[in-house]
Amino acid sequence: MHRTIPALFALGLALSAPAARADAPPKPNIVFITSDDHRWDALGAAGNSAIHTPVLDRLAARGIYFRQATTYVSQCHPIRATLLTGLPVHQHGAFSVQRQSAEAAKPDAFRNLPTVPGLLRDAGYHTLLVGKWHVAADPWLTGFSEVKTWLPGGGADYKDPELARGNSRELSKIKGYTQQIFADDAIDFVRSAAAKEKPFFLWLAFTAPHGPLAPNSPESEKLYAGKSLTELAAPQPSKDIPVEDLRHYYEAVSDLDRQVGRVVTALEEAGLAESTVVVFLGDNGFLVGERGTGKVVPYEASIRVPLIISSPGGKTPAGPSDLAASSLDVPVTLVELAGLRPPATWPGRNLRDPKAGLEEAFTVWADEENARWPAYRLVRTVRHKLVVWKDPAKPGELYDLTADPAEEKNLYDRPEVREVQRDLEARLWAWMERTQDPARQWPKMSK
Repeated sequence: MHRTIPALFALGLALSAPAARADAPPKPNIVFITSDDHRWDALGAAGNSAIHTPVLDRLAARGIYFRQATTYVSQCHPIRATLLTGLPVHQHGAFSVQRQSAEAAKPDAFRNLPTVPGLLRDAGYHTLLVGKWHVAADPWLTGFSEVKTWLPGGGADYKDPELARGNSRELSKIKGYTQQIFADDAIDFVRSAAAKEKPFFLWLAFTAPHGPLAPNSPESEKLYAGKSLTELAAPQPSKDIPVEDLRHYYEAVSDLDRQVGRVVTALEEAGLAESTVVVFLGDNGFLVGERGTGKVVPYEASIRVPLIISSPGGKTPAGPSDLAASSLDVPVTLVELAGLRPPATWPGRNLRDPKAGLEEAFTVWADEENARWPAYRLVRTVRHKLVVWKDPAKPGELYDLTADPAEEKNLYDRPEVREVQRDLEARLWAWMERTQDPARQWPKMSK
């Protein structure tokens, strides 16, 4: 039986109570874990029997696993700015890796904006960052009370990487596997006395399975050694992609899974598992050979991501949900997990709120100056997806994701889906009105 709204409500009651109540339980610790370029189906819980992700599968089984979750923007830099500020891209100004507003490119960017770690720090949380950052603003200026080992940029070698430590962007080589280095830092904190002094918010950002994909641990290499594309069950594998790349991608995911497991075990051994919520999110998807690209584009493997909210101690199993969750909803959810009220300027929804709706989600590519990827807006329900491009010469796209999961049959402007298209267009327009999206001026959107 698939639980949706009731399951969210039950988990919400188990995790928090209104902040104003005198008898409110202690604030939970929050561990927010992100993976990088992690497509939705690179997960055993998604039905992929070829990949080994036992830890994430257990987290999915004992919490809420949003099987239809999508990312708000399918590129590392802009989505991380959104996760930090809770804002749409056109409001925070980090449009893409290639383009930021003058303000968003500064070391003190977002200094006048509320942020997830800043709000939690001000509410008494110890806030700390470990791992990939990839935002122009210095993390110690965005609300983190402690910065451990971190990656200022977008990528690093998988072994012996160059990383920064503390309140400095100076890089130095650190021996070991990158994912393990980050997990070690997180575990050191979990085992420390500071982890029990007051509630903590740990932002733990792994780089796997972002390129370069290798080298991975011998344990993960053995899992996939010698397997063919067919054995790896790659969704719509391109004949041009080397099977070796897909094997390395799976190896990287399995290494990530192993390190998440070490962190979870550390929480259990420290006696913190009962008071800690683990939220796991893929920052964006990745097309492994399909359509001749990697991400950014508005297709399922690019925009769908793993999203799991695991309940403390695994005592409130909620099961999978088919609601239209979005990574834009994560900042609101993190803040409300701490018993706080998110800023009214944040358009996301609380993923634990039974009244949140969660009937549709939106994805954008807002870098209108990018020569490689044309700008678009997208609205997706569980059944349908509508894509509108800025370029008036580029036809719109509408897919029935149930009948056509590979998105091969464009139904845009077809008479048989006229009402569906009108409904999706109305949802998209209402969203853009609410967020004051400049894309309202695009030829196909202007009213």
